[in-house]
Amino acid sequence: MKKCLNLSWLANARLWAVLIGLLLAFPKLSEATHLVGGELTYVYQGTNASGQNEFEVHCYIYRDCSSNNTNGTGFDGTAAVAVYQGSTLITTVSGNLDFSSVTDIIPQNPNNCAFLPEDLCIERGEYVINIALEPSQIPYTLVHQRCCRSPSITNLVIPEDQGFSLTTTIPGNLTLVNPNSTPIFNELPQAFVCNNYPFQLDNSATDMDGDSLSYTLCPIFLGGTPLTPIPNPPTGPPFTQVGWSPGFSSPNPLGAVAGLTINPITGLLSGTPNLAGKFALGVCVIEWRNGQQIGSILRDFTLDVVTCNIQSPGYETPEPCTGMTIDFDQVSNPSEAYTWDFGVAGSDDVSTLAEPSFTYDEPGIYSVSLYFETGTCADSLFFEVTAHATWDAEFEIVDLVCDDGGWTGNIELDTSEWTNYINWNWSFGENSMPPNLTNEHPSSVWFPQDEEITVTLNSSAFNCINNAQQALELPSLPLANFEVISDPCSGLEVAFENLSPQSGPFSWDFGGGAGLPNDETDPVFVYPAFGTYLVTLTAGAGSECADIQTQEVIVLPNNPFDSTWVIQPLAACEETGFMLLQYNGNGADAVTWDFPGVFSSDSSSVEMYFPSVGDYQGTITLYNAYCDVEQTWDVEATVPPALQGIDYLVPNVISANNDAKNDVLTAQLTGPDGNPISALDPGQFYRYELSVFNRWGNQIFSTQQAGRGWRPDESVAEGTYYVLFKSHHVCDDEPFEYSGEVTVVR
Repeated sequence: MKKCLNLSWLANARLWAVLIGLLLAFPKLSEATHLVGGELTYVYQGTNASGQNEFEVHCYIYRDCSSNNTNGTGFDGTAAVAVYQGSTLITTVSGNLDFSSVTDIIPQNPNNCAFLPEDLCIERGEYVINIALEPSQIPYTLVHQRCCRSPSITNLVIPEDQGFSLTTTIPGNLTLVNPNSTPIFNELPQAFVCNNYPFQLDNSATDMDGDSLSYTLCPIFLGGTPLTPIPNPPTGPPFTQVGWSPGFSSPNPLGAVAGLTINPITGLLSGTPNLAGKFALGVCVIEWRNGQQIGSILRDFTLDVVTCNIQSPGYETPEPCTGMTIDFDQVSNPSEAYTWDFGVAGSDDVSTLAEPSFTYDEPGIYSVSLYFETGTCADSLFFEVTAHATWDAEFEIVDLVCDDGGWTGNIELDTSEWTNYINWNWSFGENSMPPNLTNEHPSSVWFPQDEEITVTLNSSAFNCINNAQQALELPSLPLANFEVISDPCSGLEVAFENLSPQSGPFSWDFGGGAGLPNDETDPVFVYPAFGTYLVTLTAGAGSECADIQTQEVIVLPNNPFDSTWVIQPLAACEETGFMLLQYNGNGADAVTWDFPGVFSSDSSSVEMYFPSVGDYQGTITLYNAYCDVEQTWDVEATVPPALQGIDYLVPNVISANNDAKNDVLTAQLTGPDGNPISALDPGQFYRYELSVFNRWGNQIFSTQQAGRGWRPDESVAEGTYYVLFKSHHVCDDEPFEYSGEVTVVR
């Protein structure tokens, strides 16, 4: 029993050891960030006894074996390849890694004057997998997937979370006489190039079927995740492209400035990187047969741009467009021999100096070459220089003059040193006139008022740019705008406030010849009389930008009302009680009569009936809207007895001395009781004629308006005049006629 227990313990211990080993291995698996690329190819083997097409698939995986592989992750023991038709999974097959076939990719020195850094290591593992597939008109897609990429990759977003999908295609309708095998790359991929140094890498391939090949930079795809780093089976098409960092893409995996290209015929990959780091990229080899594309292979790879120790002499890059003379100043690594060519065709433009200086006759972009020798190292350097004198693009906007609601200004710019190689573009603002000009300088520009305007001049010559701009602060156009700040109905003195005091000089016209022009900003003016005036303010007086505003100003006293009204009986034969109530004054916008218990009216003139003879007490209320004031007076209406006839008394003497006593010749009207009748309704006369003649019989006055009289003016001399008066009131039984003399005394 004891021996049995010991055996059981030993078995359990071995089991735990295996489990612990798996647990220790799992984090490395899930956190694998060693992958730098791969490719998937196949070779047609013929048909088997079952009539299936057999293929030998080669899955190549490249891993980082340097110190950057911080997890020390090695190759997987097996690799799975899935076969799809469209999105339908047909089969999944796996193959083991032949550890004896793992290849160390030895970095090639890109130049005999350059030295790569140490600790550069890339290995290639190969998995050979045999696949048998039924003949089909539908192509097969082969895919292998693995995660994850190196976290130090520069051109991908969170690269350690991104894997890859290696794919290739088996075209449909394969036969023994029409087989297909993929192209095979001729060279192992070179993973290291020098920063800021031109390179050329061979990515050419050979096709054993003799198919035509072309080459292109192409997208690379995701495959696997940190949680599922080795999908089995791998997922099928369509595939998702990797997440590129800003500024990078499948056509520009090193960035646009690097100028990475691949020759579509030779497969030669070239460029000049300008940024150190690791860069994922894809190279596709496309098979063509009888002018038709039948398949392709993808090399998903990571290119390491490293800082190399270059033995070539270092030169400061000549500043473009600083003149026609170019100086080449050496900053490091002197060589033993120099041969310069400054790029001028058909001229003796060479030098053997270490730091030459060359003056170009014509502006332009020139390709300069330097061949140098240093011991066993000899190489060439190439420069692109731009010879062109500097030019001044600074400008001023001067002589602003108001014009049609805006401003016209002149552009002041010195172009005396500008050459014919300079192109330029003006932008004056969307609503300016003109809004823009190309290769033309304006004589003047119109700018709209009340807009934020920035005038821009962009100029360039070859690859040199010289821009200038000016934020334009336009003066305010004159604006006439004022208001009366005196209280309404405050008397003859009126104060004005100028609401645009910055728009001077000013000129005021207070209206109706009330006063001479005034140039104050906020004047106070005393009017000669109450009334309504048109006041005009001119802003910017005397200029082409003058603006004018005119307002009606009402000048009234503190009490705007003329308390002039009439309350009189309306003559009625044999009747009584009708009265005329009439407001005859000025200043009232609303009139209200009120006799409590009798009537109320809002009419300025009204005929009302009172029930009996006697006195009635009431009020008249006047309202002025301009002054917003209201005033009430007590009034009395006396209703006389009914009128039964009229007697007339025509005076024979008047004193025309304007003392308000006997100044006017008119018929005095009395009732049958002898009491004077102050006023009668003119409409109640059938006839009313009063005429005055001088002693020669010439008529000097005549009226047919009842109650109107003759008031001699100063031109009428003292003396005797002849009067003819005829009247017929509705209450008279017979018409009244009078003729006689009247003496005018003064």
